[in-house]
Amino acid sequence: MAEITQIDAEFSLSRIQAYTWILLAAMTAAGWLTFSLHIALSILIGGIVANLSFALLKKDLTALLGGPLKVVKIRFFIKYYARFTLLAVILYVLIKHQDVHTMGLLAGLSTVVLSVMIAVASEAKRIFFKAKEAS
Repeated sequence: MAEITQIDAEFSLSRIQAYTWILLAAMTAAGWLTFSLHIALSILIGGIVANLSFALLKKDLTALLGGPLKVVKIRFFIKYYARFTLLAVILYVLIKHQDVHTMGLLAGLSTVVLSVMIAVASEAKRIFFKAKEAS
């Protein structure tokens, strides 16, 4: 089996980020055309929050895996839990004051998960057809 190189891993994460922004744009447009501007804005807000959190997590994980583990590990967990707490506070405030449509917000937050699923399915398809060609 071929080893996964740093370029392959970086490409996959970059591809996931690209899928996430494209999916967010499509879901926001679909929400606006199908439902209302309020739901579309809720999808957009949820997607922006999720995408920014994912981008920061990617940056922190890249630093964690690239540096001395003991030094970076504590810093990574502090930043991770600080980001998680901030995200929880933001979502709490948005939902408590009902500034956003809750289901639209959840749809926007799901863009990263859906993008990961698309990337995994795409990679599995590529590996499957590559193995099929080899045999």
